[in-house]
Amino acid sequence: MRDVLLDGNKRRDIVAARVNGKLVDLSRALEEDATVEPVTADSPEGIDILRHSTAHLMAMAVQELYPGTQVTIGPTIEDGFYYDFAPKAPFTVEDLPKIEARMRELAKANLRVERIEVPRDEAIGKFQAMGERYKVEILQDIPEQTVSIYRQGEWMDLCRGPHVPSTGYIKAFKLLNVAGAYWRGDEHNAMLSRIYGTAFASKEALEEHLKLLELARQRDHRKLGREMGLFLFDPLSPGSPFFLPRGAIVYNELIVYMRRLYRRYGFDEVITPQVFKNDLWKTSGHWEFFRENMFLTSDEESAGAEPNYAFKPMNCPGHTVIFAAEKRSYRDLPLRLADFGRLHRNERSGTLHGLERVRSMAQDDAHIFCTPEQIESEVDLNLRMVREVYASLGFEAVEFKLATMPAEHMGSEEQWRENEAKLGNALSRNGLQWEENPGEGAFYGPKIEIYVPDALKRKWQVATIQLDYNLPERFDLSYTTAAGSEARPVMIHRAILGSLERFIGVLIEHTGGVFPFWLAPEQVRVLSLSEKVEGYASEVAQLVKREGFRASADLRNEKLGFKVREAELGKVPYMVVVGEREAEARTVSLRMLRGAKNEAMSLEGLVRRLKDEPLPG
Repeated sequence: MRDVLLDGNKRRDIVAARVNGKLVDLSRALEEDATVEPVTADSPEGIDILRHSTAHLMAMAVQELYPGTQVTIGPTIEDGFYYDFAPKAPFTVEDLPKIEARMRELAKANLRVERIEVPRDEAIGKFQAMGERYKVEILQDIPEQTVSIYRQGEWMDLCRGPHVPSTGYIKAFKLLNVAGAYWRGDEHNAMLSRIYGTAFASKEALEEHLKLLELARQRDHRKLGREMGLFLFDPLSPGSPFFLPRGAIVYNELIVYMRRLYRRYGFDEVITPQVFKNDLWKTSGHWEFFRENMFLTSDEESAGAEPNYAFKPMNCPGHTVIFAAEKRSYRDLPLRLADFGRLHRNERSGTLHGLERVRSMAQDDAHIFCTPEQIESEVDLNLRMVREVYASLGFEAVEFKLATMPAEHMGSEEQWRENEAKLGNALSRNGLQWEENPGEGAFYGPKIEIYVPDALKRKWQVATIQLDYNLPERFDLSYTTAAGSEARPVMIHRAILGSLERFIGVLIEHTGGVFPFWLAPEQVRVLSLSEKVEGYASEVAQLVKREGFRASADLRNEKLGFKVREAELGKVPYMVVVGEREAEARTVSLRMLRGAKNEAMSLEGLVRRLKDEPLPG
């Protein structure tokens, strides 16, 4: 098959083949007539194979350089790969250049990559003899009686493949970072050393990716958050951000914006408790499916037994209480309840990451109770909201996925498939391109997942629209139909920004901290050139404040260049410079964070300019 697929200069462009739709090694022999398609190095499947092969190359280099190191798993991930090792001493970033240099030598050696299929028990014996106890543990969990091993030179690893034909195919790669990781992700297991890397089909693609990574480091929301004075974290409350005054402005302005949309789209806001008795969580199913992620607590009634209360990780069960609090008619539906209530989730400490993975959060959360006949129009309405919000926030593209039934779920498979079809039809009916995300639905129902690509070409899952027949059933919710009979409502779960904390982190990195004018924590800063004009500078700042804008005056005895740099670091969109000439003429010199500089105008002209800034919603 290899001779058929590889032709002249194209030889290194093809890394594997698809035989009757299945990815296989180029060396795999054809045993019958089949449809054969080449897999090029720059295709999504080809890049994945390159990265998986590079992970093997890295593991080989590591074991040659650090004898006694055991290997565990080395999967591909988005934009790269990692490999977890059990070394005698943890790896550090200082080890990476040495490992990378050895990888280049092994790639240059063009070692043949060979697939060998052996009985599982034989493989267990091989890896036991090598002292690879983690590989033995993996093999013992494999039900198949035959397994595949990939060998390059004298080194081998357990793997399903496929892989590149030889190490010479691996040209463009880079090791990026090291981290600790528990074996099998369980904090009770041994801590391993994880090395991250990436690989591409060409050096040009790798260089472009590394430039984006450097830009991402510069835009890291944790770095910019400190520089802009938006938020902080403290070990006394791990995973729970402290929003400082400037950060609180951004937080609250997003809520104000969403509240304006709620009024326009017909949502009613409610406030619900943060702590509920376990009875609620047992009825909702969270006790069964989500308990390990909940913070539990007790009152005097528990008497030292099992905690009898829990902080809410989600708003939906509390909203069922509101629905059930009075008798409902079909005339009351759809009932759209929105809630910015604080949520708490007991995320593992190793998964916490700035604002993007926290334990304490609020969502722009809403739940719609409707009749089955209203499902289509309600999903349409929320899809319109999604598109409006993300367009106004500067995200040029929105992508949609349909997350389907997970392994652990409530309700029957038949009900799930019916609901999945309804959401898929809604996406298609609205002219939206979408793809399926198998097994990623919530435990109570399928969901539409909305992704936004940011300025760094990364995709973030933000909004969700979820269809749920199970919670109304579990809470025995009902409404009176037009015929006078009782019927079960349908519940739609919906968040557009999602976690406000996470969204702010995404927005910081997307914009580099340069928020839309309406969202900037400080919109105008007046910069005085000398002590003689401090009074006028303060007057200008007060005028702008009276007009409803967020403004301050920098009256420090510093050079203008220093003040400008400080304002630029704070991402202040309007810098208003005033000196003796401006004070005498009652004008200002306007300097923009991005765009025209030193534009002279009257005070009235400045106010008009500010009022012309676009507002969302």
